[in-house]
Amino acid sequence: MPEMTGAGAGQAVEYRGTPVALAASWQVVQGHAYGLRGYVLLGLVRWPVNTSWKTGAMVPFLHEEGGLSLADAERHLAKGFGIDAFLALLAVLEKSSYSPVTQPGVQMAPAVVRDGSVTFSLALPSCLPNFTLGLAEWLVSSINLGHSNLPPARRRALADTVNPRLIAARDALKAKMQAGGVNTVRIARACADMQLPLQWLPGGFIYVGSGPYGRFFRSTETEWTPALAANLARSKALTASLLRQHGLPAPTHQMVNSEEEAVQAARTLGYPVVVKPEDSDGGQGVHAGLRTEEQVRRCYALAAAVSRKVLVESHIEGQDYRITVENGKIVKAIGRQPGGVLGDGRRSVEEIIRAAVAATTGDRRRTSMISLDEEALGILAERGMTARSVPPAGEFVVLRRRANISTGGISRDVMDQIHPDNARLALRATQALRLDLAGIDLIIPDISVSWMDCKAGICEVNSQPQINTEFAPNVYRDLLARMVPAPGRMRTVLVLHASDALESDAGVAAAAQQLVQRGERVLSTRRDGTWLNDERLAPPGRDAFAAAMAAELEREATAVVAALTTEEVLKQGLPWLHLDQVRVLCGPGPGLVPRLNACLKLLAPHMAGDLLLDAATAELIDPPVLARFTVSVGSHS
Repeated sequence: MPEMTGAGAGQAVEYRGTPVALAASWQVVQGHAYGLRGYVLLGLVRWPVNTSWKTGAMVPFLHEEGGLSLADAERHLAKGFGIDAFLALLAVLEKSSYSPVTQPGVQMAPAVVRDGSVTFSLALPSCLPNFTLGLAEWLVSSINLGHSNLPPARRRALADTVNPRLIAARDALKAKMQAGGVNTVRIARACADMQLPLQWLPGGFIYVGSGPYGRFFRSTETEWTPALAANLARSKALTASLLRQHGLPAPTHQMVNSEEEAVQAARTLGYPVVVKPEDSDGGQGVHAGLRTEEQVRRCYALAAAVSRKVLVESHIEGQDYRITVENGKIVKAIGRQPGGVLGDGRRSVEEIIRAAVAATTGDRRRTSMISLDEEALGILAERGMTARSVPPAGEFVVLRRRANISTGGISRDVMDQIHPDNARLALRATQALRLDLAGIDLIIPDISVSWMDCKAGICEVNSQPQINTEFAPNVYRDLLARMVPAPGRMRTVLVLHASDALESDAGVAAAAQQLVQRGERVLSTRRDGTWLNDERLAPPGRDAFAAAMAAELEREATAVVAALTTEEVLKQGLPWLHLDQVRVLCGPGPGLVPRLNACLKLLAPHMAGDLLLDAATAELIDPPVLARFTVSVGSHS
């Protein structure tokens, strides 16, 4: 059995019985396995038998530091602590960390009871192995500390020593996901819901689906987003000019190169004004509603730190709305209110913020977007208030100049309130920039009133809009359903063999020929290269697993056939999420039977078709394993 490691290594923690422990080393499987999307981590966890777990003490750790809601923590521990609760809690930790992983892990084999402990063999889905292991280690620590006999203060102190591993794990995930952003995470989750293949590519790109049905995405930029249109949208000055040429409302602006030029532009345009980078996304460096020369100077420096190009534009008074357009259809519309605090007539602004931060759990506490920073204090001063002022009950005190959700903004659904003229305005703005998918930021007093009857303006058109699932939980599934044509994936045939490359090549050729006769365009990988029907696309020498995985990116192929050994599958997993057919070419051999049975257990949950093998090989397979397949016994030809 692998060496086990408990939580709080090096700490003299008074556990009742043997603590929960993880195996010190875990196998990282690159491909798919046991019904899980790759990466997949394989390893052990153990804990004492017949333990009365202190689940009530575990809940606060999971809520306050792990970021789990109280409802989630209590629900998964309602029936006590066990392997199902462990796997469910780990999955919720993944989700609360904005991981694309949505599946809980699975048990690979029955639990083993020995020497007073029960050991579980687990397969855990992961997008970043070190991140998932960090979460698992932290979860084990929290369970052990919650179960200990320590006084609460001592338990709290020890918790502070293990929390850095959770923070480090989440920071590593953020770094990996930074290029694609949270939109990519949401797309990946939608792929899991829809059982669509997904490949992660460098630079924040992903490939959804496979073969001719697959589509590239980078966040919410798609294959149909013209590069020229995206570049145009990133230039706020060009966007505003183009919108005005189309007769659409947009603020007037001036490009500036210094504080003095910014101040002069503000005087020319008339206060209040907006100072912002000319070519940044996501609201970075944007400062709205500036009313003094001092504010303009300060905010010019902040904007110039983001981009060498700085814009001063007229400020439009009104409510902030984001209208998301996808291929000529409005898919979401929200109203956005700048972040702030709601007065209760008793507490000061400072006290309300402190309480809000204290109520924020886990990782969100470190990144709280509402604070008494320079911007907030400046806005309070403009209202004749300070941090110690006590707002009347029910009065909302704004502490941000922008309404972006990323800066603490509050959103509300307005899909059923949009005036038809404003809906057409959003569609026309998207068409003007030749975008397929866009976020239109509209400032207007009331979304239900036509822009032609009031003062309004489009302050930005985003070619890569953040689309939160709040108010539109199916928005990404709907988007993929429209963009990824059915069936969404190519047909896949795996030839499974022991080590006979010559026999496997013959098996690949036979399977490919059958598919060609059915009208498929078949990509096959053999010792003599990679082939599309009878055309060779690549020379010999490619790694078999990598070549099979890369086949999903081939736009011209509707099917793929590849051969892998049992050892390759056990070590690397499956190159494809779904298997339409598995052809077994393994004859008797040393150690073959246990490898073959283990291999079939790994791939069984991925089967979408039949298992083809000869009668002699069928006799080698354990009946419970064979019962999981639709079996065709006969010739491979």
